[in-house]
Amino acid sequence: MRKTTSHSSSLISNAERVNRERYNDMFSKNSIRNSLKKSNLPKAFGRSKALAISTLPAETLPLVSVLVVNYNGKEYLEKCLHSILSCEYQNIEIIVVDNGSKDGSDSVLNNFERENSHFHTIFLDKNYGPAYARNRGVELAKGKYIAFLDNDTEPTRDWLIESVKVMESNSKIGACQCKLLLLMDKQKFDYAGDYLSQFGFLIQKADFNEVDHGQYDYVDEVLSAKSAAMVILKKVFVEVGGFDEDYFMYLEETDLCWRVWLNGYRVVFIPLSIVYHAFAGSSKIDANIEYRSWYHGSKNYVMTLIKDLGAIDLLRILPLHIILWVGMVIFFFSRRKWKKGIYIVDGLLYCFFHFRELTRKRRRLQRKVMSSNIEKSIMRKASIKYFLYKFRRGRI
Repeated sequence: MRKTTSHSSSLISNAERVNRERYNDMFSKNSIRNSLKKSNLPKAFGRSKALAISTLPAETLPLVSVLVVNYNGKEYLEKCLHSILSCEYQNIEIIVVDNGSKDGSDSVLNNFERENSHFHTIFLDKNYGPAYARNRGVELAKGKYIAFLDNDTEPTRDWLIESVKVMESNSKIGACQCKLLLLMDKQKFDYAGDYLSQFGFLIQKADFNEVDHGQYDYVDEVLSAKSAAMVILKKVFVEVGGFDEDYFMYLEETDLCWRVWLNGYRVVFIPLSIVYHAFAGSSKIDANIEYRSWYHGSKNYVMTLIKDLGAIDLLRILPLHIILWVGMVIFFFSRRKWKKGIYIVDGLLYCFFHFRELTRKRRRLQRKVMSSNIEKSIMRKASIKYFLYKFRRGRI
């Protein structure tokens, strides 16, 4: 079932204004030049181009399909949609894929339908997971760009202007990560992209809850973006095969972005494209969140490495990675946290029993690899203490 809606909305928050004032110096010629040197991207643009984009007639702007997946997120959904509809970018369509919600989210979506003709809803009969739902939404999308948002996000008014401005400046940028700040504390990071470590786990560019002092305010290459706030060229999304639906949730966007890199495109972090995130809003009401975290976490990490790593790195990284997961199982069992340990074992066994299928996927992907020398862009070294710190906080 498909439906359609909209609304208008309001003032820029004080926090947004503070962010904008703090970042004004980024638009000077010197800071742009230094920023782009850091990221190996070509010289691009300044404030004048941003203003030019925002004032162009809607029909001259590339269409952006904003895609939100909702699962029992009524508490956040309405504010999220109002924020999207109040953005300054004038050529968008909004697609919401509802993953079988039981909390009355459909009433919110029906209200939006009555008010706007470029709002589309796909209702699924059960929770198929974000990867499946996003793929269904992209099938309906008509935009040049797909902007993914979580249902517990609130983008700033110029969020899309900043993203499209950077992506239009360089045809080799396939996807971008917006600056994700915490909705409850807008001066702190949720996420700014990540890299692959020598242990096979991800290293965040900005630590969760790290105060944003402008320390990452330059366009920079990252391995992957989080689909809570990312933008991707639709043609690139289709070219790399979309989200792998075997992931259900967790790391599906890491796998997607890695394939973007392997197909010869880049993924970049764009600091002026700011989105606020309540962080795991739908997960808070998910009774199976512990299972989903440890089962899909272990399963999807190993799947991603098997599919996407080059042959030499696969032999070097995968055995150590699996040993570390086994170490976590031993730790949980020693603390009588049986369920967590069993969930990890189940995830690893999934990869063992589906190894033939995973190697088929790997062969199909590696045959099409356009760019294999990407290690400097996507990999970073980290101390084992970094991962022990994250593990103790349940954030592997």
